[in-house]
Amino acid sequence: MNNEIQVSIPGKIVISGEYAVLDGAPAIVSTLKQKVNITIQKSDKNHNIYITSGLEGVFPFTMDDDANVLWLEADPGVFGLLLQHAFKILKPKLKENLWIAVDSSEFFRTTKDGTAIKLGIGSSAAVSVGITQALSQYQDIRSSPENLLSQANSIHQGLQGKQGSGIDVTCCFADQGVIECTKDSVKNHTWSILNWPNGLHLKALTTSQYGSTNRLVANYQRASNLYPKEFKSALDQFLDITQSLSNAWKSEDVDLIIDLLRAYDVHIKKLDKIGGIGIYTQVHADIQNIASTHNVFYKPSGAGGGDIGLAFSSSLDALSDFSDAIGTDAWNIGCLD
Repeated sequence: MNNEIQVSIPGKIVISGEYAVLDGAPAIVSTLKQKVNITIQKSDKNHNIYITSGLEGVFPFTMDDDANVLWLEADPGVFGLLLQHAFKILKPKLKENLWIAVDSSEFFRTTKDGTAIKLGIGSSAAVSVGITQALSQYQDIRSSPENLLSQANSIHQGLQGKQGSGIDVTCCFADQGVIECTKDSVKNHTWSILNWPNGLHLKALTTSQYGSTNRLVANYQRASNLYPKEFKSALDQFLDITQSLSNAWKSEDVDLIIDLLRAYDVHIKKLDKIGGIGIYTQVHADIQNIASTHNVFYKPSGAGGGDIGLAFSSSLDALSDFSDAIGTDAWNIGCLD
């Protein structure tokens, strides 16, 4: 086993294809500069030690014969769930006790009143990938990339109740900037690397509201069962739009890209209204209204319900004017670098 392993995994944003990717549509996703940092080294205690940036203190634990994590003192709660899923799925063969630290502080933002808000940029996917890679490297396991990706996705799926498409895990694992992928990318270990179109400008906004991906995906699936005709019609449109968007992205047709993102958004909002899914919060709606007066298109990123939103424009000046107009101080809205 190695003396110390350090792994850094990026976060992600979903540019297009959210929800429809569950039914086979391609999605365009991108990594961010925010990263989770995971360190594993030998523990000098007679038990394992877990440290998370989400909580103060240390969390000693042991592992039983079935790879269940047994907390010896305090339970870190939600901040320890991915570690528990990782040990259960990976079943590490440890010859010594470990000291494991997960630093996901870059995936949180502190508001003016001192509240730490999760940004919604794929921290759970990044941690799933990071723990998988770090444990594999620490044990000197020569595992294939295909196997590592599958294991990381299984860990993430365990946290999400086996919901979701896996595109966030694929994006974090690939760490190749902008990619196009599908729900089969984990299974097939395939995706396409894309360039960022020249002249397309983006600003990612944090709304300081938490959106539960699990709840929103469950709401979407419930609504699709209740309104099959409407959702089938929308899916047909989604498949056409995402294919056209893929072509427009590769040809760097910025105006067409934004038009197609708008068209996709129209159908998402219709389904959100019909099914009461909760994708568009009032803050998202208000920001989009302001964006529309500045030649800027704004949309929720990923599942929606708060978290992250993306503002697109072919004009840097328009994007700057929009940023000034939303009044970040009054709205408690932040911007990702």
